[in-house]
Amino acid sequence: MQITAIAKGVAIGAAAGMVGYLASRVTDGEKNRLKRRTVRAAHALGAVMDSVADLFR
Repeated sequence: MQITAIAKGVAIGAAAGMVGYLASRVTDGEKNRLKRRTVRAAHALGAVMDSVADLFR
């Protein structure tokens, strides 16, 4: 059993649950703002992961 895989799964599940809860509790304007911020965060995370991958090459 790999502890890191389990930890990743738990973290992803917790994040998905939090996003689901927040999405159900916010107004339409807040949903749009949350969506924009989530997309920006995903792009930023992708850029960071690309940079880290480049460091190891």
